[in-house]
Amino acid sequence: MPILARTRLATSSLVLVLLVLLTRPALSFSPPPIPLNWTAVLPCASDTPARVLTNVRTHTLANNTPAACIALCATSPSPTEYTYAGVEYADECHCGTGLTSSPPPQAAPAAECDMPCAGDADLACGGPWRIQIYKSPALPPGSWSLQGCFLDTPLQPAFSSPTHHSFPTNLDLVSQCIAYCQHAGLPWAGVEDAQDCQCSRSGYATGGARRVDEGECNSTCPLPPGAGSQYCGGLQRLMVYEYGG
Repeated sequence: MPILARTRLATSSLVLVLLVLLTRPALSFSPPPIPLNWTAVLPCASDTPARVLTNVRTHTLANNTPAACIALCATSPSPTEYTYAGVEYADECHCGTGLTSSPPPQAAPAAECDMPCAGDADLACGGPWRIQIYKSPALPPGSWSLQGCFLDTPLQPAFSSPTHHSFPTNLDLVSQCIAYCQHAGLPWAGVEDAQDCQCSRSGYATGGARRVDEGECNSTCPLPPGAGSQYCGGLQRLMVYEYGG
């Protein structure tokens, strides 16, 4: 074949390949489930080597998805709780305490977050230097105040729609419970019978809660060594605390 003809054929093939690439439909992903009342802050943003999440800790997850990353960040021990999570480059999970302010994260086209999650190819997990960012509903740092001791029975609950949670240990249960409720964005917390932590978004049950003498919240749970113990509600008695901002 003449050299000129071969050159034209190669050029035509290259043009055809480029046309296929340019006209190929973009990858389509299912909306990711977002657990624990977290919300999407930036569906796709530009990341940098310095990172756009503050106090960031990066994990490589073989099962990475937005939900798996959020669950990890929500439970990771940290001096200051992680309230942001981001997925990037398919298997990267980033946990942070905030967003950089100078400069703030820059939104990127959603189509640039086009890498399938390592844990679920039907979901997107960012891309090269592209991150999907999620935020917890955590309340800002603030004070909590004791509201008293309240009757809490199946027929007469103290809280409206309470969320119950138990911890591996009841050491300093009040602080554990308050921290858990604050991280979940729920401004009411209560401890019962030295083991049960309850949180509520709206506080007292419809019609009000029945207050009882604080002496009925007489179950104790330990404080750190040398600090003694504390009262942690009682049998069907809930010690209630309210967030004050």
